[in-house]
Amino acid sequence: MTFVSHTLAIILIVLCSLSALMDFVRPPQIVETMSRLKIPAKSLPVLGAIKLVLCVGLAIGFSKIRVGELAGLGLCVYFAVATTTHTRVRDSLKDTLPAFTHLVLAALYVLVTFAR
Repeated sequence: MTFVSHTLAIILIVLCSLSALMDFVRPPQIVETMSRLKIPAKSLPVLGAIKLVLCVGLAIGFSKIRVGELAGLGLCVYFAVATTTHTRVRDSLKDTLPAFTHLVLAALYVLVTFAR
């Protein structure tokens, strides 16, 4: 893996781990957002677990590139669905931007990793 893919992987691991932590803690702002998105609050731990598993996949990707590629693809799908969900309910740009930013970072990671 290149310096760029390592850097993107580290950024994604940190951001997604923090996001997953918030899913497990369930602060009122996150619960309110999920309600607005029509996602039951009881789904938050599952969403957090998915993000953590994909973070572990990215970490394994430092030594096994194919695992990292698959984890990156998984993050692309996850955040594409998240961005679509925000768009579907006509969420504000401010609320949609984090999911879209994560999607862009994951897509960049996949592109850089596959391009090596």
